[in-house]
Amino acid sequence: MAYFVTAGLVLAATGAALGMTVDHHNHVDHHSGPVAVKYRGDVAITHKQVGAVAPGGRTSSLRCDWAATMTVARHAVAASGTRLVRSIDTKPVVSGTRPGWCATSHRAITEEVASRTADLHAHLQVLAREDETMLRAELDQIHGPQRAG
Repeated sequence: MAYFVTAGLVLAATGAALGMTVDHHNHVDHHSGPVAVKYRGDVAITHKQVGAVAPGGRTSSLRCDWAATMTVARHAVAASGTRLVRSIDTKPVVSGTRPGWCATSHRAITEEVASRTADLHAHLQVLAREDETMLRAELDQIHGPQRAG
């Protein structure tokens, strides 16, 4: 019995790829020319089994803590043809907890994350605004900080 509980805990703590992506397109003006930028966020859900099953007559503390994180790939193409690619890992975008075993809550958690796509899009837009400074610095490093001539 202990073996099955341990195996379940190991499986429950792993990340599950949701197969959900969130996209955001942007244009950045730079002195070297316009830059087309695409952000693609791949969403993954991690589960963590917490608590214990209580014997009969006692309240169980068993619950599943979950978090949806996003790995974002930035693909930028400058007017000169220069391609700038960056990968950004984010902290959890949405998270929650459900009573019981993680294995029995996967579908409900996935549906909850899917219902919060507006939060995922908003997070990606904030990340894109924050990344603009980094993108401009990368472009300045390649093309120089000022327009020549």
